[in-house]
Amino acid sequence: MASISAVIVPAKALKGGRHKIRIAVAHNSETRYIVTDIIIDSAKEFKNGNIVKRDDASYLNVKLRKLLQQCQQRLDEIEYSNCLSCSEVVHLIKNGEKENIKYSLQMLYDETIKCLRSKPQSILAYDIAWKRVIKVIDKDMAAEKLRYSDIILLEKYLYNKKMANASIILTFATLKMVINFGIKNGLISYKINPFVNYTAPKAQPREAWLSVEEIRKIRDAHLTRRTWRETRDLFMLSYYLGGINIADLAKINFKDNPGILKYERQKTTERGKPNKYVEFSIPYEAQEIINRYINSEGKLIFRSRSSDTTRSLSNKVGHFLSLIGEAAGIKGRLIYYSARKSFSQHAYDLGIRDSVIDYILGHSLAKGGSCLYAYRRVTPEIATQAIRQVLDNLK
Repeated sequence: MASISAVIVPAKALKGGRHKIRIAVAHNSETRYIVTDIIIDSAKEFKNGNIVKRDDASYLNVKLRKLLQQCQQRLDEIEYSNCLSCSEVVHLIKNGEKENIKYSLQMLYDETIKCLRSKPQSILAYDIAWKRVIKVIDKDMAAEKLRYSDIILLEKYLYNKKMANASIILTFATLKMVINFGIKNGLISYKINPFVNYTAPKAQPREAWLSVEEIRKIRDAHLTRRTWRETRDLFMLSYYLGGINIADLAKINFKDNPGILKYERQKTTERGKPNKYVEFSIPYEAQEIINRYINSEGKLIFRSRSSDTTRSLSNKVGHFLSLIGEAAGIKGRLIYYSARKSFSQHAYDLGIRDSVIDYILGHSLAKGGSCLYAYRRVTPEIATQAIRQVLDNLK
């Protein structure tokens, strides 16, 4: 059961040693404070919850007792207080409302994340997005109190911060995911869903593909710095291996099947795919790069990093690719994704079938996708021929 008392907090002293009287709310082994407008000149003027040694002590004590009584009354009105955190109890006391809630926004988020079957990288992305949400919307607010106006305030905040479109999209997707989880599981309900009239921003296609000539420029650029050459090798290896992602590249043991690349794309592991594995013969252009960086365990290790996790490889590429693009005379934006995008575009331009390109890229089946995937089969041999066709066009 929550309890309240009048206190001063020495660590929160004002200039000159003055103090604001605070109402401490103790609940579930936590303590939170409600700040009052009563100020005393020093800690000596407060003893055992009462104001002393002041000419106006009687007046201030009456005022303080009224505040305590008001808080106690609001505390007594709260239902399901044992189910709430200390912060949530404070929120309800300050609002002065008799709210019958079981889930705050933060509680609902925690419950949603606990029930997700997502990978750690995805959970981390949700956590980052959620931090943006609760910078604007009170995390201790009852989830059922969320309104359309709160969403608009969040939108204005994100745009004023000039955040990337992808970050904005993820932020709203995370909040909507939490609200939908609460509704579907009967944890919250709305007369009008706060998202019903809201149109979230949509992802813009990344025009990151490069021409065949630009890929040649990157391949042939004279780079004097080792880190730049390693980054270029990572980029070209992705292109040579059909647009493979860094997350997949970092996990592959190239000694398991010498000369053969066979892997399951992590991003689409739990999605429907016409083929579980991407498999084809490693072209000699890629094998030359692999031989430069392969270690005794069959993994790729780059000398400029003591360990090459997905994060360290991503940081390497992100930091240096723009500089390499300038050195190679590339006018557009150069990112690691450009290798994947460019490979698929060049394959398409050469007339390679969509199903073969999808196989090499490890794509999942889109909703409403063609049922022809159930009947026609792309083999590793067909994929090997397609990759050879794209790379020969690069000569």
